[in-house]
Amino acid sequence: MIEQQATIIEVDGNTLWLQAERESTCSSCQVKQGCGTGLLAKHVGKKFSKISVHKTTDVALGEVVTLVIPEQALLQGAALMYLLPLTLLFLFSIITRSFGLGEGTQILAGLTGLATGFAIVKENLRNKKDGIQAKIIEE
Repeated sequence: MIEQQATIIEVDGNTLWLQAERESTCSSCQVKQGCGTGLLAKHVGKKFSKISVHKTTDVALGEVVTLVIPEQALLQGAALMYLLPLTLLFLFSIITRSFGLGEGTQILAGLTGLATGFAIVKENLRNKKDGIQAKIIEE
């Protein structure tokens, strides 16, 4: 389970809106002084994400809670978001090339595969909204 601290900023019926600071891996890295990513993170400042969670317990505004996200759900979501559209881009282009069609058609087919992949991801996320949602754990 991946854990993150968040502050309750709004209660809307059965939905809690939480604000969590985005954490980078730079805080635990040994070479953060000389790394471009570390320097950029230092100068950009803190970033926050607004997250909605189903209300399961009584909580108050301003309370700090611990969110958890199952690692499996995060990995599946990342694979779906990144690998599926790219796979379809290459697959559509390769199929078009195997028919001996021109380069412009191959590019158009690849872009069609990419758009199809994004549409599948969007539909999948819409149908499985509760499966990847963060949950508050009791401390």
